[in-house]
Amino acid sequence: MAAPAAPTLIERSLLLGRGDHSPDTPCIEKVVSFQRRGHRVLLVAPRPAGWRPTRRSVDHDLALQQQFHQLFTRAGAELDGVLYLGTGLFSRKNRQKNEFEQTARRYGRNVDEMTLIGSDQSLIEAADRVGLKLHVIGSTPIPNIPTFEDLKTALANVG
Repeated sequence: MAAPAAPTLIERSLLLGRGDHSPDTPCIEKVVSFQRRGHRVLLVAPRPAGWRPTRRSVDHDLALQQQFHQLFTRAGAELDGVLYLGTGLFSRKNRQKNEFEQTARRYGRNVDEMTLIGSDQSLIEAADRVGLKLHVIGSTPIPNIPTFEDLKTALANVG
């Protein structure tokens, strides 16, 4: 039996509306269409400062995660999950590397087979250090990285 396709990691903030920071249905529809072409999708978000159920930031992250799962299911797709990655100033590079490597192993793949679509510079730098393929929306100071105007174009260029 063949291993599942390597996941495409998409920065969660790219799927949020600009004003209210709730899931953006048209963006989710683009990702669902991408999935229907045989791609696996895993969202990537910054790890909340504290994982206590009483903290508002964690409650917000867990509520968002549930909303995304529901919206993907209603659209007839399945979201593989959300990878919460420490990207802050004090995050350890080895820990970030381990999180990406564990994700790749879960799919029976190597890190360099995964693609990250994102715009957050700290996330992009972390993924670049580990060797993920990058599709940056906007601009990046990292040379020789493909950049795209929007999510739709970035998704269309994932191999």
